[in-house]
Amino acid sequence: MSVYILVGGKPLPGRFNQAETRMRTIAGVMAQQGSKATRLHQTLLGDGTGKLSLVAEFESFHEAMSTFGEVRKDPLFLEVSKQISENPAVAEGGANVLRDFYGTIDNLKSVHLRRTYQISRKNLPQMTEIIKEVDALSPEYKVAAVIPVMAPNMDYLHGIYHFDSFADAGKIMDEVGMTPEFQELVSRGNEIATLIQSSINIKM
Repeated sequence: MSVYILVGGKPLPGRFNQAETRMRTIAGVMAQQGSKATRLHQTLLGDGTGKLSLVAEFESFHEAMSTFGEVRKDPLFLEVSKQISENPAVAEGGANVLRDFYGTIDNLKSVHLRRTYQISRKNLPQMTEIIKEVDALSPEYKVAAVIPVMAPNMDYLHGIYHFDSFADAGKIMDEVGMTPEFQELVSRGNEIATLIQSSINIKM
C-alpha cells in the first residue's frame, strides 16, 4: 500500500512561476526527508484547470507522518512557509492525505486522467469489482484508485488512469471508453456511486 500527501492550489494571476518554484522546493525537502516519490503536476483540462499540485508518496502512514513531522522542522521548508504566509502565490491552497484503494498510482507517468466519484463506504467492495473489470479492458494502461484519509470530502473515490501522452489518452478514450463494455461498467458504477468530477493533468 502507498500513502500520499497531496498539496495544491491555483496560482494567482502572474504568480505561476513563483508558485511552481515554491512547490519544487517543498518536493525537494519531502524527497530528502523520506518521500518514496514526488510528482508536481498541472491540471490542464476539467475540474481545477490551472491548479498546481504536489504529490508525495510513502510506503506507510508511519513513514508519511514521520516525514511530514521532519519536513515541518526543515529550515528550507520553514523559509518557504514564511514566504507563503507573507506573500501567497496560490489561492485556496491545502494539504490532504490519501491511500491506495486499488493498484498504485504511477507518479512517473506523464499524464493522469482523474475521475472522482462520490460513494458511500459501504459500496466500496462493489466498486472494487467494477474497477478490476475496467482495468482489464486495457492491460497496457493501468488503472488505480485512491480514497481520502484526511480531506474535506471523505466520501470520494478518485480513479486514476495513466498515459504516456495526451495522444495516448485520446486513443484509449476512443478505443476503450466508447465501447459497450466500458459503458456498461459506467452504468453499473452509477448505480452505487455518482461521478462528480473529472480532469486531466500533466507531470511537470
